[in-house]
Amino acid sequence: MKWYIASRQKEKANVKKLIKLLRRYNHQVDYDWTLFGDLKPYNKNEEKYSETTQKISSAILDSEVFVLLSDSGGTDMFIELGMAIANNIKNKTPRIYIIGEHNKRSLMHFHPCIKRLDSIDDIFSTECPEISFRT
Repeated sequence: MKWYIASRQKEKANVKKLIKLLRRYNHQVDYDWTLFGDLKPYNKNEEKYSETTQKISSAILDSEVFVLLSDSGGTDMFIELGMAIANNIKNKTPRIYIIGEHNKRSLMHFHPCIKRLDSIDDIFSTECPEISFRT
């Protein structure tokens, strides 16, 4: 199964752990955004970042499961969420989950294609029970 995990940069370590766990159980994470360093200021390497945004976009559109780790702030993760919602409307994929205490922070969090859950294990129990309770 192909996954995309969106979050704020400050959650990079948690996202890395999730990607490692998913891959251990033969799931795919086609684009691991945690591998690049601090991108700011964005205007310093426009060509590089343009390429990066294209890779992120393709990974989101190709994903079967999109997970957003909720937060009280953030910007880019909401753009990624918007792409996932648009793809779901058009193609009925990916399945979209928002987890964590801020999973009702935004109007778009209530879109009918989104499931709001408390934890990643709630997703694993549905999507990949072989991983459930191993986080």
